[in-house]
Amino acid sequence: MEQFEQRCLRIGDWIFEIKMVRAIRVSEYGQPYDACANISFNGSQAYIDSQLSRADKTFSGKDFATFVEFCQEMGISEASYDRYSQGQRRTRRIPIGDEQRQAPKVVNFPQSNSR
Repeated sequence: MEQFEQRCLRIGDWIFEIKMVRAIRVSEYGQPYDACANISFNGSQAYIDSQLSRADKTFSGKDFATFVEFCQEMGISEASYDRYSQGQRRTRRIPIGDEQRQAPKVVNFPQSNSR
């Protein structure tokens, strides 16, 4: 097995490009998890989708920092996700860089009136 670039592996005659990841929050694989999310990759951008957690186990700042670190490892320059607030979808983007390890920041996308 050969790994090249940050999201490709070669095994035999096949190259596997990682385009989507399912993340679960759990202490040991195979045990029940209390949060999950899907991450899709497109070039140097990632979209975090279907982020779900149990009501008593909310998504924390530590979780956010872990997602930022994962995106850095995958060579991502920007991640985005949608959040619903007061019945409206709001898109948030996160610039990914080394400075994000210390103080991750979320940037709001301007909302457009078109649908």
